[in-house]
Amino acid sequence: MIRKYNRWTFKPRDFNIIWGNDKRYWNLPEPLPDQPQSSKDDTLPAELVQVCWFEVTGKTGAGPIAQGKYKIKFEVSKKQDAFGWNSPVYMIAKSGKKGRYSWKKIEVSSEVSTIKKELPQDFEIEAKPSDDNTIYFGLYEVWSGKWKGGLQIHKAIVEGPTPPPQP
Repeated sequence: MIRKYNRWTFKPRDFNIIWGNDKRYWNLPEPLPDQPQSSKDDTLPAELVQVCWFEVTGKTGAGPIAQGKYKIKFEVSKKQDAFGWNSPVYMIAKSGKKGRYSWKKIEVSSEVSTIKKELPQDFEIEAKPSDDNTIYFGLYEVWSGKWKGGLQIHKAIVEGPTPPPQP
């Protein structure tokens, strides 16, 4: 994960992916020997082979977060042979462990193509002073039980309020 001011960029090995370590279900970029969260080639996506339980999550690291609105989006694409995306995927996020969840439905079948695209375009959550210093977010499709495959996750971005200018 790369943090610059109030912007976090998550690469495929930064995510917690259910079944992510099983090559029958996911292809992840090869890790560096001494840094399992980093990959040899950061341009490669996490590639879904097939699952019936789709859950990809992330969280911002320790350190203060500013109060205000945070935009969250994933950069995704589909392979030519993608299948099983007739059920919606849900983006779900909250600020702090005790925060309230916000969610948005994403229709992968119509909104995602073989060209990389950031989704959703307008998803925001509010961080308040009482929250802990973590934003939790993820993509989920765990309700249909239908097999799906061919989705590629290139990165996720969490972007907070613009930091104040330095004198």
